[in-house]
Amino acid sequence: MICKKCGCTTLLEDGDLLVCPQCNAKYFDTGIDMETSATSRLDRLTDEHPVSAPEIPSVPAPVSNSDSDSVSENKKTEENNTAEEKKKKNKNHKKSKKEKAKKSKLRETIDFFIPIVIAAAIAVVIKTFILANAVVPTGSMIPTIKEKDRIIASRLAYHSDSPERYDIIMFSYPDNEKTKFVKRVIGMPGEVVTVSDGEVFITKSNGEIFKAEDSFVNPDEKPYGSSGPFYIPKKGEEIVTDGSYCYAGNGIKVGNTAFLNKYCDKKDGKYTVSENLYFVIGDNINNSMDSRMWTNKYVAEDKILGKVIFKYYPKFEKFN
Repeated sequence: MICKKCGCTTLLEDGDLLVCPQCNAKYFDTGIDMETSATSRLDRLTDEHPVSAPEIPSVPAPVSNSDSDSVSENKKTEENNTAEEKKKKNKNHKKSKKEKAKKSKLRETIDFFIPIVIAAAIAVVIKTFILANAVVPTGSMIPTIKEKDRIIASRLAYHSDSPERYDIIMFSYPDNEKTKFVKRVIGMPGEVVTVSDGEVFITKSNGEIFKAEDSFVNPDEKPYGSSGPFYIPKKGEEIVTDGSYCYAGNGIKVGNTAFLNKYCDKKDGKYTVSENLYFVIGDNINNSMDSRMWTNKYVAEDKILGKVIFKYYPKFEKFN
């Protein structure tokens, strides 16, 4: 250390102080080696590793008013376009959502009606081709079928087979085919039916005579009344008329002249029965409007709608 007053370079130590022997000036002993001072080291480090000046970020050139207006207008256009696109997108989204809701509602409606339509179609097919349903309005078939009973007839029963004696059949009433009747088959084609004191007798085509089954006849009343004989012509059999009634070849009355118009073909003054016929009577024999009273006394086979197989109301009962 050098004395700042006289420039003496040999300062003496005196405790924590340094004393100049020439001018007695006193200094604190800092103990700093100038060679190892922080300033010297920093200078040396800078010399060894020079620091380059930091890069100054480029500042965009100032925009003129015209350019600024253009940029602003472009920005507004972009914003407007964006807003328009958003608006259009929202509109399309709402429309799509509305269409989906509409389609969903339509689909629900279709799904609701499909089973109904199918059920209705099945019901029509069954009613038209398989089963016939009816409510019996009178007591002509008591005790087997009572007034207001609901019955079912099979339309398929006679597709391959013909009616048999004692079958209960549903058919179009010969004197008015718009009306449906239910009766029991008693006389078969070619037979003669005679009713005597309420009892029914049948003469077969071979001459055999027998009394018809009567277990189904109403037991609450004793059968009465006589009528007949009524001959049931065979298919193709010739009959004649006197202008009022028709007669078979054996002379037995078949019916009145309405029979000719309904069931016969005229050929050279002769009449030929065109269809198989059946004689029917109600089980309530004293109170039944049946073949015994009709103008057209027989039921043609092709007018039979079906075989009554059971009643289901007010209680179920199957018929043999």
